[in-house]
Amino acid sequence: MSVGIGLRVGSLVSTLVVASNEPGTPDPIVIVRDTVLYVGSDGEVLLGGGDPPEGSEFVSSVTGFVARVGDPEGVAASDGTRYRAEDVVASAMRSLVRECEPLPTFGGRDGGTPAVVASYPSMWEADHIADLRNALNYSGLGEVALVSDAEAVCAWFESEVASKPGQLIGAYHVDDAGATVTLVRSGVSSGKSFRFAAGRGSSPTSQLSTALGAFGWLPSNLDAVVVTADGLVARDDDALRGVADALAAKFGVHVVVGPGPEQAAALGAAIVAAGFRSSTRPNKPIGLPPSYDVTEVLTAIRGPLLPPDMMADREAALAAVAGVVEVAEAPDVVDHGDVGALDGDAAGEAEKPEDVEGAGGRVVVKVLVAVILLALVAALVVFLLL
Repeated sequence: MSVGIGLRVGSLVSTLVVASNEPGTPDPIVIVRDTVLYVGSDGEVLLGGGDPPEGSEFVSSVTGFVARVGDPEGVAASDGTRYRAEDVVASAMRSLVRECEPLPTFGGRDGGTPAVVASYPSMWEADHIADLRNALNYSGLGEVALVSDAEAVCAWFESEVASKPGQLIGAYHVDDAGATVTLVRSGVSSGKSFRFAAGRGSSPTSQLSTALGAFGWLPSNLDAVVVTADGLVARDDDALRGVADALAAKFGVHVVVGPGPEQAAALGAAIVAAGFRSSTRPNKPIGLPPSYDVTEVLTAIRGPLLPPDMMADREAALAAVAGVVEVAEAPDVVDHGDVGALDGDAAGEAEKPEDVEGAGGRVVVKVLVAVILLALVAALVVFLLL
C-alpha cells in the first residue's frame, strides 16, 4: 500500500489530504485551514491562524492572494507590505506540509517518503504555473509536483467512481467570479480551459456544450461530469446540486458533485501522489503481443485475404470465412485406407513407390494450406470484430 499527500490552496479554504487509492485502506486524513496567511515578527508564517511560534507574535496577515498570482503588483498585507502572490501561495503550501511533518521515510509509491502533489486553478496560463513552480523551488518545496484542479478532480473520479477507464470527463468548476470548464480524457487535460465570467447569462449546459464543440466533440462523446466549487458558492449545496441536475438532464451522463466540494482537487492530488494513473483502455487479450496492432499484422501479409468485392461486404466475408473453415476441417486428401494399402495388406494393385511419395507430399502440402488458411481466417475474424 502506498500513500500520497495532496494540497490545494483555495480562495477561502485550503486543504491538505493524506490518502491512498488502495481498496480497504483507512479514510483519508484531511486538514482544512482558512486561506489567511499570518506573518510573525520573526518572519515565520502560519496558514489559518492559531498560536504564533514561541517568542514571536503575528504582525500582519495576507488574504486574497491566489487570484493575484502572476500580477506584477503583487498583493498587500494588512500592514501595507507587498508580496509576490506566488510566494505567498508557496508559503501557504509550506505551512500545510509542515503540519504533517516529520514525513515518514517509507510508504511512498516508490517505497520512500510519500510524494506531495499540489493542484492549481485550471484556467491558469503557463506563465502563472511557471511563477508558482519557481516560488516553490525557492521556498524549499522543489519536490512538490503540480497538477491542475481539473486533472486532480478527474483522478479522484476515475479512482473512486468511474466504471471504465479512458473516459472523457467534464470538470465544471464554479466560483464567486464565474465558471471554468475543462475536458479531461484519460487523466490528461484535452487543452485550454474555458472561463465564463459571472453575469454573462450563459447556462452551465451551454458552457459545457461550447467547450465540447471547440474540440470537435459531440455531447454524445461525453462520459461524465464532476462539479466542484470554491469560495462562498461552495457553501450553497442546493445551487451546486441544481447545476449537477441540469447537466445530467441535458447530456444524459453520470454527474456528481465533488466531495467538499472544494476538497475534491486536494483528494485527487493525494491519489495521484499515491501512484494512481488513469488507464487509456481496458485490457482486451487478442493473442498478439501488446506492441502490435491488428492492422499492422494484416498489412504485413502479402496478397489480399479475400477478393476486394467480398471484403466490401461484411456478411459475404463472414460467409466466405465459414466456407474456408469447412474446407479446412475436411480437406480433400488421400484416404488413410488408400495409404495403408501400400503395405500390401489390402486387396488391389499397390501404387508405385514414386506415386506413394507424391501422395504423401500432396497430403503435407494440403495440410499446410489448411493451416495457413486457418491463420488467415483467424486474423480476418479479429479484424472484423474489433
